[in-house]
Amino acid sequence: MKQIAVCCLLPALAAAVHAQSPRVVVLDMLLENSVIYHFDVADPSKRGVERGPTTVDLTKIGPFNQSCQVDDIVEVNGKPAKGIHFTCAYRMNFNPNPQPGQSIADMAFSNVWPNCNWELLSKDGRFVGRMVDGGFFPHSILGGAGAFLGAQGEHYSTSIPNRPARAASVAEDPSMRRVHPGGGSYRVQYHLIPVHYPAVEMTSSGPAVYHAADFSPVTTAKPARSGETLIVRARNLGPTTPQVLAGQPFPSVAGEPLAEVNADVEVSVGGKPAEVLYKVGWPGEAGVYRVDFRVPAGVAVGSAPLQLAAAWVPSESVDIPVQ
Repeated sequence: MKQIAVCCLLPALAAAVHAQSPRVVVLDMLLENSVIYHFDVADPSKRGVERGPTTVDLTKIGPFNQSCQVDDIVEVNGKPAKGIHFTCAYRMNFNPNPQPGQSIADMAFSNVWPNCNWELLSKDGRFVGRMVDGGFFPHSILGGAGAFLGAQGEHYSTSIPNRPARAASVAEDPSMRRVHPGGGSYRVQYHLIPVHYPAVEMTSSGPAVYHAADFSPVTTAKPARSGETLIVRARNLGPTTPQVLAGQPFPSVAGEPLAEVNADVEVSVGGKPAEVLYKVGWPGEAGVYRVDFRVPAGVAVGSAPLQLAAAWVPSESVDIPVQ
């Protein structure tokens, strides 16, 4: 009887584990103007002074050599973005069957990356979030800030063809990185597990979605209509301008600027993209945001899924009635 009871519990336990599985978000990032600066100059006063392009003979670089790589983030998930990736590495040439000058180990790795630093900005250059990862590849995400506060996950490369990073000397002036030809271009993927996902706030009667005309809730008795402006109460949309500390209410004083969400915010209804008109911290409230959007044309009549995304992270969808 005990064995039967345990077996009967297994499906329920499996369902519970599945329900608690984290939702992984993929950030596919395009990087350009990639340059690796090799520490081939011992004299600090001679680093970063050459205005012209420099070269490095990689065949003469042995173990323990340090290098630093800098890349521009120009796209995330197919959408324009800005930002920077910066990492320093040690060339170790790990190998189970090492040649002279290589490092013996149980696996083959060329470099060790103590940490990679990512600063992600919106397409207009406002701070969205930052992350740090490192170690052997794929890298472990060590933490995040901004929209990625406390995030976990992994940093992968992709199989998409790329242009290798240009190898330069640390004697080269890094202000010329975007000027000199030959910079690398490649893609990476972040498999991200955020601590906080964007979400539509829920009430006892359903999603907190309102008609902008009179602020009445969207219900089956009063559904949304094509072209109408709706208001959503949302959470976890990330940093704003002006900055508001976590747990503090958003500005509500008349005449003062509202706290606009830095990240690009997207809304879809019935799978169709909606025009976002307004994305701010809800005045006088802590942790609640207001997003105004226009219901797109062509949404099928009935119950339609509403989904929003911020900082390239989608929310779970909720259903709203559409007429």
